[in-house]
Amino acid sequence: MSLLRKLPTKSLIPQSVLVTRSFTKSGAFPDEPTSAYYDDLVNAAGRERDLETVRYLLNKRARDCCFNTANTFNFITNTDNSLSVLNDLCRTLGRLDKGFPRKSAYDTLIARLCKLKKIDEALRVVDIMAEGGFGLSAITFHPILSVLTRGKRMEEAWGLMEVMTEIRVSPDLTAYNYLLTAYCFKGNLTATSGVLKKMEEEKLGADARTYDALVLGACRAGRVEEAFVLLRRMVDDGQSVLYSTYAHVMGALLRMGYYAQAVKFVMVCGGRDIKLDTELFGSLGSKLIGLERFNEANFILKEMNKRDLKMGFKLRDYYETNVNNAAREMELRGSHNVRGTHAATTGGGREDCWSEGATGTLIEAWGDRYVRLNRGHLRQKDWKEVAESVNSRENGVKPKKTDIQCKNRIDTLKKKYKIEKAKPPPSKWPFYYRLDSLIGNDAVSTKKPANITLRVKSKPRTSFVGRSVSTENDNLSSDGEADDDGDDDEIVVKKVHRMEDVDLSDGAACRELARAILKFGEIYERIESAKQKQMMELEKERLEFIKDVECERMNMFMGAQLEIQKSKRKQRPASSGKKSQS
Repeated sequence: MSLLRKLPTKSLIPQSVLVTRSFTKSGAFPDEPTSAYYDDLVNAAGRERDLETVRYLLNKRARDCCFNTANTFNFITNTDNSLSVLNDLCRTLGRLDKGFPRKSAYDTLIARLCKLKKIDEALRVVDIMAEGGFGLSAITFHPILSVLTRGKRMEEAWGLMEVMTEIRVSPDLTAYNYLLTAYCFKGNLTATSGVLKKMEEEKLGADARTYDALVLGACRAGRVEEAFVLLRRMVDDGQSVLYSTYAHVMGALLRMGYYAQAVKFVMVCGGRDIKLDTELFGSLGSKLIGLERFNEANFILKEMNKRDLKMGFKLRDYYETNVNNAAREMELRGSHNVRGTHAATTGGGREDCWSEGATGTLIEAWGDRYVRLNRGHLRQKDWKEVAESVNSRENGVKPKKTDIQCKNRIDTLKKKYKIEKAKPPPSKWPFYYRLDSLIGNDAVSTKKPANITLRVKSKPRTSFVGRSVSTENDNLSSDGEADDDGDDDEIVVKKVHRMEDVDLSDGAACRELARAILKFGEIYERIESAKQKQMMELEKERLEFIKDVECERMNMFMGAQLEIQKSKRKQRPASSGKKSQS
């Protein structure tokens, strides 16, 4: 290359072309070169320390509209041997064509150094650009600010912003967005407010990244309502909502345990873009599975399949195993129940999956928890315990049952119970009477009054509302049980329940009392709210009446003033006529 530098200027380019031919198989540039093609040539020349060829290729790719990429300077690595060429490379870049080719090359080199976490070397390149007047701008500083803010080196980032101002490079909106995102990620709302004030002083607007950072800050601080407000304002301002913005809100809802709201949020935001829907639904489905929220996850995956959204390998495998196969199994069970009567002797369903003993164990395990929860829905934890009870019975169950299978089996048994109930009695189904005691009309609505025995001190009492109480002189024993000497009598409290049969033990009685107090508090609160609302309406009407009276009085006063002025004007011409005659 030393000989090449001694040649005249006219023969320099042809010789460089000859050098670059060694990087191609055909020996010449293709008719339509690409940026990746030029990246390969530049990196090959850079590894050979052929900087003159690097200069020629950078100039030519700019003329061919093949712009620099993040891979242009990949020959610079994080080693001392590779970084030793940096000074010579900067001088070579200084001899590129003026304007875009030279500035773009310097900016790309700074981005490469920042990717290697070489901030000092990147700042040295910035000094060279400032001294040579090579088109230094705010874009040049973006990679450096990105590394500093990601590394939580906020003081250095603010110092760099001051340096930009000193060398007359005004920080742009993107530069402030890096600072804003860093503070919002940490949840530092005070510092975030300071950055926003600074942006307002500089009269900078807000773009999608600005809103994205603010939504991130609100979500990290646990203020999901404010995040929704920002999201709505972002849409009203005509900004395109980024996927990361949706992800921030979705992640905050999941962290706070609002799983149903997260599903509803994704459903509302969906239907606008296929790629966005694929990312949102897929991400939410994966997170719900990780959180063991299988019902919500199954719903999301069904929606993905209905909308023809692409699933990842793991999601597709989960869908086929837990959602699609379960739906097919339910269809087979339903058709089997309708076609034959053989299922009536085995508890309904497929005999090879559920035996009569396993079904009986399932009903007992589920029924105990169903009654304990006041005939409410079982949680995921309860269903897992039911599955463990079924799997741990004396003869064992093969294969092992999952919580989802147990839940589906109970649903099937409930449907079978309704069919048997519609038939004329007596039923030959062995599980009919057990299910009738759990979910039948007699078990739900027609309950016998529950009797509880309480011990109270000798004191006459009056009857409570909704209860029949008979009292005599009783004493409260120390252990809460009936004394043997017969000095104490029993107080029988009868309560007719509306919907459910509750075992009024000591704890249950306290819960009933707490419910009554809460109900009374709610009623009192509604009454007070109605009173306040009525008072506000009366006060509003009174103010409106006073306002109308004042307006009427002012109108009368102004009308009187106008009449007085008119009468004065009529008197003035008459008096002036008399004076002229005299």
